[in-house]
Amino acid sequence: MSKDAVCDFLRRCVLYADSSIDRKKGRDEDIAEIERWIAYRDFTAYALSEVERGELNDWFDSDGEVEQKRETLLGQAIGEGIRNESVDALEHPERAEWLSALIAPRPVLLLSTISEQGVANLCPVTSVALLANTPPLIGVSLSQDRSGRPRDTLVNLRSGSKISAMVLPGTWDAALLVNETAVPLPPEKSEWGSLDDAIESPNGFPPYHPLSAAVLECEVAELHPLPDSVATLAILRVQNILRPDIGTNQQMPPDAETWGPLLTQFGMNRLTSGPDGATWSFEVRSHLD
Repeated sequence: MSKDAVCDFLRRCVLYADSSIDRKKGRDEDIAEIERWIAYRDFTAYALSEVERGELNDWFDSDGEVEQKRETLLGQAIGEGIRNESVDALEHPERAEWLSALIAPRPVLLLSTISEQGVANLCPVTSVALLANTPPLIGVSLSQDRSGRPRDTLVNLRSGSKISAMVLPGTWDAALLVNETAVPLPPEKSEWGSLDDAIESPNGFPPYHPLSAAVLECEVAELHPLPDSVATLAILRVQNILRPDIGTNQQMPPDAETWGPLLTQFGMNRLTSGPDGATWSFEVRSHLD
């Protein structure tokens, strides 16, 4: 973690402590509790001053570089000690785990569709790819659940639903959102029932969640069953992009360094903040319970 990030965090702690002390004094809370908050505030403020004065600069010499470069099993040259594995000889769980570990990180998108009966559906996916820029096409692989029922998203697309593909920020709250929407529900129930209010599209597309970093509003171009698979490739044409009001006069996005990390998936169920996955991780288990 950088020195600037630590200072920003400590400043926020001091401001929060000051506000809490004022609230507790206004409610005439126990003086001992208020004194504990004052001690915490003073200790944190002193730590902040030490960091700002440079007295702890040796703690930040690497600025996180050492941690970011720590060795991992994968991501290194394969060398001579290889194992030659026939994919067809692997059982499905082993094959899925290896492919998910090696094709990573993958962006996590939250798909919003509407059923023929008017039920709003949400579905997190990671099998997403940019297929073409002109025309603007993305591909999403949609499979079936463990009982053999096709994903509601696929059913809705087949029945003519438009789709809002939400790009998610690399935050813990976004990971919790994915975990909550990954719970299997019957088609007549909506994942929106336990979530914050949906935001209506300005273009008549399905609603999107306020946590979205951006939204790709799409229509189905083609649906292709994948060979020897239970999955279907949905080719979607992007019609609109809902994004922050940022960028250049030429409508180009800002420099890549300006973007915050987006939510990604490493392996089968581990969500993390891209691109390196070293900061934190969240394991999605809701769909397995």
